[in-house]
Amino acid sequence: MSASLEASAEAGQTLDFDAIVIGAGMSGLFQLLRLREMGMKVRVFEAGTGVGGTWYWNRYPGARFDSESYSYGFSFSKELLEEWSWSEHFAPQPETLRYLNLVADKFDLRRDIQFKSRVAAAHWDEASRAWAVTLEDGSRHVSRYLITAIGVLSAPTLPRFEGMDNFKGLSFHTARWPHEPVDFAGKRVAVIGTGATGVQTIQEVAKTAGHLTVFQRTPNWCAPLHNRKITEEEQAQIKASYPEIFRLCQETFSCFMHTPDPRGTFEVTKEEREAFYEKLYASPASASGSAISRTC
Repeated sequence: MSASLEASAEAGQTLDFDAIVIGAGMSGLFQLLRLREMGMKVRVFEAGTGVGGTWYWNRYPGARFDSESYSYGFSFSKELLEEWSWSEHFAPQPETLRYLNLVADKFDLRRDIQFKSRVAAAHWDEASRAWAVTLEDGSRHVSRYLITAIGVLSAPTLPRFEGMDNFKGLSFHTARWPHEPVDFAGKRVAVIGTGATGVQTIQEVAKTAGHLTVFQRTPNWCAPLHNRKITEEEQAQIKASYPEIFRLCQETFSCFMHTPDPRGTFEVTKEEREAFYEKLYASPASASGSAISRTC
């Protein structure tokens, strides 16, 4: 029994766990691993049927990471870094999901994860200094600590268009895409929105759709991703450079391998500005020194 559970038993309190974590995405998996190392009894509640978080839910056509894959993986295990090889500079969703499943299996994380378990409420009790977490099925679990690892964009919002409830065709939200493939061949398809997700989806749907209409509220600037396979030589260089890669990520504003240029647009000459933009446009993803996110 852990120290927290022992203390609770002495105080006449009943705790089911030392800590409860909500969500089995990247953060949730890492929290589970670290809390275990601290000797805690932990339970992760995950609404989905598998691990992956963002990469479990967002399985729409064309979904991929829009920054360098090798800057996105976990850095805590040298063995894991050596074992896993990213196939592309900007990994597609299925590959990132396979990576996270490997992590869950390698560190035996699933035994402390309860799937198909959506948290409906969480209340702090000051007297017992404990959290009471209630699931949608009505079950209740008590813990000393509660960690939410659901992400900042985990709740999808459907627009309330007039007549939407009467639509007889198929409709999908990219954040809740079905696990089975959707066939667009020969169909009339409409995509609403041209943000990063919209741009990725449009490129794939357009390949087979009979007719595609895109509804855009505000024009969005987008540059080519310049994605490609990682060669064996590049793979070796990446793995040898992991310490420098993660050190750079710790020093940048967004924790990626690139950071915004501090200069204002009109602080440089027109020639310098255009040369800078052209360089970025020809570079893969969000090149170093860029303030531009590339997704297409």
